Amino acid sequence: MNVVGTDSASNFAKEAFKKCSPELVFRFFGSNGKVIASISNLSELISTLHEIPATIAQFHIFRETSQGLFDSIQLSGPVVRSDLALWINYVLGDVELSRRVYESGKAEHSNPEALKKRVIEILKQRERELINLIRPS
Repeated sequence: MNVVGTDSASNFAKEAFKKCSPELVFRFFGSNGKVIASISNLSELISTLHEIPATIAQFHIFRETSQGLFDSIQLSGPVVRSDLALWINYVLGDVELSRRVYESGKAEHSNPEALKKRVIEILKQRERELINLIRPS
């Protein structure tokens, strides 16, 4: 995290626990196409990942695709998609956590259960880091 000063770091950390606006929530969809969970902050993300199937978590954490994404552009190989890492980056504003989630997908992408477990560990670690920034020294 690139935050200057204790007040800035504390304010940054507090933002991760605030609920985002309704139009920015992250939605997990089930195999039937219906929303099975909506999350609006880091705490909800952690608890939701515990509850949803690993294959659904994997779909949003890290997947390679080459179809339908850039129809008018010829691709030389697969495109990696991590909509969860993007949401963490752009909605929660945590570039470091986004990077960690994305990198975990590269390492564990072939095993949905291991990937889900690893991302939960990463999120909990970041939650502890942020809580320590909020607590007075």
